[in-house]
Amino acid sequence: MATLTLPEFVKRTRDQLIAGIVEDIYTMNPIWNYVPWIGFAGSGVSVNREVAMGDAEFIAIGGTITAKNPSEVDQILFRPTTLIGDAEINLLEVAMSNSDINDVVATEVSSKAKSIGRSMQNGFVNGDGTDPLMNGLLHMVDSQQTITPGANTALDFELLDQLQTLVVSKDGIVDFIMMHSRELLAYRSLCRQLGGVPMMEVKMGNRTIMIEEFNGIPIFRNDYIAPAAGEEADGNIVYAGVWDDGTKKVGAAMIYPQATTAGIQFTEVGEMESKDEKIYRVKAYMNSAIFNRRGVAMLKGIGGAVTTMNNKGAKKAKKNGKK
Repeated sequence: MATLTLPEFVKRTRDQLIAGIVEDIYTMNPIWNYVPWIGFAGSGVSVNREVAMGDAEFIAIGGTITAKNPSEVDQILFRPTTLIGDAEINLLEVAMSNSDINDVVATEVSSKAKSIGRSMQNGFVNGDGTDPLMNGLLHMVDSQQTITPGANTALDFELLDQLQTLVVSKDGIVDFIMMHSRELLAYRSLCRQLGGVPMMEVKMGNRTIMIEEFNGIPIFRNDYIAPAAGEEADGNIVYAGVWDDGTKKVGAAMIYPQATTAGIQFTEVGEMESKDEKIYRVKAYMNSAIFNRRGVAMLKGIGGAVTTMNNKGAKKAKKNGKK
């Protein structure tokens, strides 16, 4: 199945409850408008990653070829997990809400959907991949794609430049930068020293909002980003990467069984046997994946105070197009 985003799923579904759930998820944070969802058949998505290249050598005329070693490949299987929540609602409240402007069922289901959206946003960065947790960027990003300048290093433009250059799986294009609000405030402070904060338009549900950008790359805020366990002194993390294009070879994406609706389902379980209540279930069969190790990079240890740039640093930043 081709790559789709959550807003595109809304256009294709005829189930208004599913559409409402999806809208509640992607209107809570603009990043969910852009994360691709890739359907798969079977038990998961298998990806081959090259560990070592087959060797080659220069030889003289008549020389003996010794470069015989084959390439080495690791096979990684990305499998979905279940994120679920039940809304148990008293039927008297349902009856009363039917004659009121407030729909108690819609309110509770919407709340569950937003909770699922936040849990996915947390798992997208922090999940360690142990069943039943999501695969988080913190544990999926390759060590060669990690910049560690030192504990509590202050954010600066050069570090963001270095981070950007590590993302090469889409011919050097970078689709997103993601950081905690603390780093976002530091970035704004740096930009204001040059005269203003660069902004760009992005979709958030049915409206357009302005968010920060760096070299034309949108910066998404994610306050769930936290240091790795045991590395609290290293400060927060900044991510940069590309979204996968549907080939399962380029970058980051959400995966889901293609027999479901974007991995998100709504079910009326029915009335409880021992209570005058009805159960409404919201669930998502999904997980996150990085299909190419060069598709996402990580900058660790950010957290120091922003320092005032000297004239030399300001001139260099302006020369590089940071206005």
